[in-house]
Formats: sequence, structure tokens, C-alpha cells
Amino acid sequence: MSLKHDLKNIVVNEEVSGPFISLFLPLYPSKDNFKFDDTEFNSLLSKAKKQFIAKYGEKNWSKYEKKIKATQNDIIFDYAQSKSLAIIISNETAYHYYLPRKVDLQVRVADKPYILPIIRGYEYMPSYNIAKITRSSFEMFTVKNGLVSQMNLSDDAPVSAEQALNIDTPDQKIRMEQRGGGSYDQFRGTDVKAEAEQANMDQYFRMVDEYITKHISLKDHLKVVLMATEDDAGEFKKLSHNHFLDKEDTLTMPAVINHETLEKATAKITKRFIDESREKIEDAIDLAHSKKRYLEGMKDVQAAAKEGRLDTTVIAHELAINETETDEQVQANEIAIDTLVYGGQVDLVDPAVINDQSIVGILRGI
Repeated sequence: MSLKHDLKNIVVNEEVSGPFISLFLPLYPSKDNFKFDDTEFNSLLSKAKKQFIAKYGEKNWSKYEKKIKATQNDIIFDYAQSKSLAIIISNETAYHYYLPRKVDLQVRVADKPYILPIIRGYEYMPSYNIAKITRSSFEMFTVKNGLVSQMNLSDDAPVSAEQALNIDTPDQKIRMEQRGGGSYDQFRGTDVKAEAEQANMDQYFRMVDEYITKHISLKDHLKVVLMATEDDAGEFKKLSHNHFLDKEDTLTMPAVINHETLEKATAKITKRFIDESREKIEDAIDLAHSKKRYLEGMKDVQAAAKEGRLDTTVIAHELAINETETDEQVQANEIAIDTLVYGGQVDLVDPAVINDQSIVGILRGI
């Protein structure tokens, strides 16, 4: 995970100061459970108060409490997409994040924000674009860290074939073509409508491909996955000149488009991208070994992080999901923050990938 959105302000901005209250709240798929979420939220608030007063006294608690309660007004419990909610309160402001993976209910009060569960929530979750295409229209959806939303397109987007091509429905009459010669003539029926539809489809698909390439792909450099029928996907891929178009998979088009059906439709491709990301970090670890850029030992990794020498910090999953605060977990969290501050990335892996170590570092190349 690299720096994302205003998480950068939390770990980099010197004007954002502690103490920090970090709350993590799992969300549930049924809106009938809203009251239960509210109960959990209030429970975390009580725990936060207890921890805050024990560490910092009662003087500033009321200010933090007001920020936490005010944050509730900004929270949208989007059960269809988000699996968890992270809230980080600083001395100056409040931030909240919708996480695509479920994290445990917990709260931490400390001099620095507790970001390991946020990293866990986003870990390996891919970002890519979805082009929902038919022969008559197209829409775009974006997947950011595993969360799907509809993309707003510019006014000149060819969202409708009829408007983009400025055509009427082709004449359905059959034209007879005469061929042959000599002692006989051969006649073949030509379906004018079928020919016109094929030509229009090709032209429309080229227009859509050009728009996606120019206005989206060349700007965000994300993969584009088609959501279309098998035939339409095949035709579009043959015509496309977009190097970001994923040629491997096509998403099945749901009968009804909503967050729930989109999540189900993207499950397979999301898993593929997650697996690819896991393989990349494992390959990076192997390469670091061979290039002598692999660093073990909490003390050595921590020193390298503070000096900005780490390209990547790799942490065992257990440190990010353990609800009980330990010295090792606090150190890992600080190393993650320092790594992000210097522009590095933080990844979580199965301990077996890093020889059952709790944390390792990959040094920057020379």
C-alpha cells in the first residue's frame, strides 16, 4: 500500500499533531443491523475515552469527543461496498476511510496514528476500470482499492451509439444483387440491416475505444476490463488499440446493475489481480535476496526506515490483525509510517513468505 488520499496528511503533514485516536469498525451487509453498528460505535467511543484519559488526562478529551461525534454526520454506511470503517482523529481534524476488507473492532490512542489495520483493509485490493459495453451504449465504472463506483463521463462521451453515429434505424428491406453470366444468372440476398448494423457496431466500438484510451487510460494508466456479451467483447478486443485493455477476462453483464451485482460480477477478476499482486511482492522479496537488499531484524529495519532507506516494508499479517497492543506491533506501526513518509510502500504477507519473521525490509536500489 502506498500513500493514499489524506492518509498522506496524517503521516506527513507536520501541522497534523497527536495524540491520535484510531477507531476501526466492521460493517455488516444488512441495513437492519444499523443499530448494532451504532452500538459498536458508542462502545468504541467509551473505550477511547478510557484510554485517552489514562494516557493524557481529561483536559482535552471533550474536544476529541466532539470531533468523533461530528464525524458521525459525515459517515455513510455503504453496506453494499464497504466492509469496515476506519476513523482517525488528530488534535486538529478527523479522517475516515471505507475499507473493502473486514477488520476487527478496536480502538487505539497514541502519539501516532495506528495505520496497520488500514493497510490490512486495502492490502492487495486492486484499482482498475470497467467498460460496460453493448452495441448501442457504454458506461464506465471504476474500482478503487476494491470498491466499485460509477464513473462520471464528460459531455462528449459516446454513451449512445444512436447519438454518436447520428443514424436512424437501417432499412430492413432485402436488396438483391445479380452475379454471374453466360447461360445463367446467380442471385444472392443481401441483408442491408445486418450489413449496416455490423458497420455501425465497428464504428461505434472504435469511437468508444478512442474515448476510453484518450480520456481515461492515458490519464490513470489503469487496466480496463470489459463487461459485455462474449460476442461483443470479442469484436471490441479485435478493434481496440488500447494497450491498457485486459485481453484475458470479460465480466458477465448482470441483469440489474447495482453495487451488490457489481461486486459479485467483479469477484473473479479482483481475485486474479490480488493473486498477481501477491506474486509481485514475493518476486520482489526473492530479487532483494539476490541483490543483497534484503534486511531482517526489527532493530535494523527500524533504523533503515527512519533514514528513508527502505523501498518496501513487509510485515507479517498477524501484527496487523492482533487486537492486543504489543511493543512489536507499536514498532511495526512506526516503521510503516516512516516508510510511507519517505515514499516507500508497505505490504502484508503470510509469515512463511518472510521466513517466519515479523517484519523485513527491502532496501532502495542504488
